[in-house]
Amino acid sequence: MSSVPSFNFKDMISSLSQHVQGVKDQLALLQDTSSGTVNLGTMFTMQFKMQVMSQFTEAVSNTLSAVHNEMVTMARATKGQ
Repeated sequence: MSSVPSFNFKDMISSLSQHVQGVKDQLALLQDTSSGTVNLGTMFTMQFKMQVMSQFTEAVSNTLSAVHNEMVTMARATKGQ
C-alpha cells in the first residue's frame, strides 16, 4: 500500500489562531496604557506580531488556493474532461 500525501488543515488553523491571539494580547497591552504614552518596545512588538500574522495569513491563503486548484484538477480528470 502506498502512502498518500495529506495535509492537516486543523494544524494550520490552530497556528493561525495562535498568531491572532498573540496580536490580541499585544493590543490589550497597548489599550491598558492609561498615561497617554506608549512604550516603543511594545509598539515594535505589536508591529512585528502583526507582520508575522499577515505573512502567515498570506501563506495559508496561498496553500488553500493551491489545494483547491488541485482538487478541481483531480475532479476534472476523474470526470474525463
